[in-house]
Amino acid sequence: MKLTRGQIFTHILCLLPLIFLAIGFFQNNLTANPIQALTLRSGHTAVNLLMLTLACRPLSNFFGLTALLKIRVVLGVYAFFYALFHFLVFAGLDFEFNLNWVWDEIRFKPFIQIGLTSLVLLIPLMITSIGRIRKNIGKSWQILHRLTYLAAALAVIHYLMASKGDFVIPAIYGVVLFLLFVFRLPPLKKLRIAKQPQWMANFNQFLLKT
Repeated sequence: MKLTRGQIFTHILCLLPLIFLAIGFFQNNLTANPIQALTLRSGHTAVNLLMLTLACRPLSNFFGLTALLKIRVVLGVYAFFYALFHFLVFAGLDFEFNLNWVWDEIRFKPFIQIGLTSLVLLIPLMITSIGRIRKNIGKSWQILHRLTYLAAALAVIHYLMASKGDFVIPAIYGVVLFLLFVFRLPPLKKLRIAKQPQWMANFNQFLLKT
């Protein structure tokens, strides 16, 4: 399947955080605690991409930017990738993939349980990003994708609990998530700009080209 220009640009942009993390890690530039830096930055990236994934539909509806719906698929895959990377840093670099140690951490720390649940809920999003699978299961994939809101809510709660008193950024994420949910409800989801500017229509077509 050919990628649109919008999807190609999104792939490049989504890979940049990983590239910067790798460069920083191998050059020993990730603060005095590189494992913690990897954990935090991968988690931040996962939440950011998850929010962007959820923002694509309301922005597409309001501005008529249909290219965002194709970009949304790419964002969802990378949101899962960075969330998985976030967990693997915790399990691998912090606890050397020792299942007993990892299980003890999960069992006694609710914020890890919540974060892991969020990750598991993103698995259907990742699987149904494959066009052939979406076609085989019909419209059921749309129901599965609604789990993204629950996954995002759990990710925000996980972030809040892990922040240890720093509530500002998790609160901002919570407000953004609430607004994104509100704009998916009728009649707000039917809001449209009166007339799409020509430059916006041209930009949309540019992103849709393969």
